[in-house]
Amino acid sequence: MSHDVGAQVWQAATAATLVTDLAVHPAETLITRIQSPAYATRYKTARGTLNRSFFAGLYQGFGPTVLAGVPASAAFFTVYEGLKTALVPREGETKLVDMPAPVAYALSSAAGDVVACAIMNPAEVLKQNAQISADDAPGRRRRRWGHTVGVARQFARHPGRLWAGYTALTAGHLPGTCLTFCLYERLKETLVGDDGGGIARRTGMSAVSAGLAGGVTAALFVPVDVVKTRMRLAAGTSVRETRPPLNPGPGPLAVARQVVGAEGTAGLFRGLGLTCVAAALGSGLYLGCYEWWKMYFAEAGSGGEQELW
Repeated sequence: MSHDVGAQVWQAATAATLVTDLAVHPAETLITRIQSPAYATRYKTARGTLNRSFFAGLYQGFGPTVLAGVPASAAFFTVYEGLKTALVPREGETKLVDMPAPVAYALSSAAGDVVACAIMNPAEVLKQNAQISADDAPGRRRRRWGHTVGVARQFARHPGRLWAGYTALTAGHLPGTCLTFCLYERLKETLVGDDGGGIARRTGMSAVSAGLAGGVTAALFVPVDVVKTRMRLAAGTSVRETRPPLNPGPGPLAVARQVVGAEGTAGLFRGLGLTCVAAALGSGLYLGCYEWWKMYFAEAGSGGEQELW
């Protein structure tokens, strides 16, 4: 991948991440609260209805998401596009290794995800703990970034806990990302076809393909998402404890057994509907924006004019 193409990938990934995070973060906050073990006690009234705190502060934890999301996304697509180009070259180009296209998509996305997860995990821990963070006093007003800053200060005393849930993150992300991008690339090839069309058509078909792929994958991996969320929230609880030593906390399988023991199998599927909708919309918006910006920057760099439709 040339320097110019690499720059276009970074620019497109950055723009897509900013747009998508801004749109999807409130839904992710609600999902985190639904999957939290304190959901019934903190966010529901005695009558079983949702109280106002459930819908308050929907952008809590947004700062770490953006700060880590931009480089993580750029790193992912740099690795993904580079490997995909080498493994699935254009017609007439030499293949690096002879393998089926779906396998190449899976390997490329897995390699990119390993890099992205290493960047994103600390930010996700801070984000999810900030999303359920409550003010210390009922009538006290905090600054806009007060929750995030407060959580970051707590973890500064135990920085190792920022990697809580990393095993669950990789366990969920690697197969999930591989499945998503295999489905996405195949659907996009089918819907776009050989002629490609203009930017608007290709962007629309990319968004539809990504939305379908993301929604299906999210439905399959909700239990992993629940376990991952519980591990991160438990890490936030542990760093607030002042008594040493700090225990590393239970692993993914132990957390899954705890959830099933306390809430039944249904506990592993908390937030299923909202998770699928958010994943479909988020994936469609994210990859649709990414493809649009990539084509836009490619045309801007070449000085050519792109057909709109």
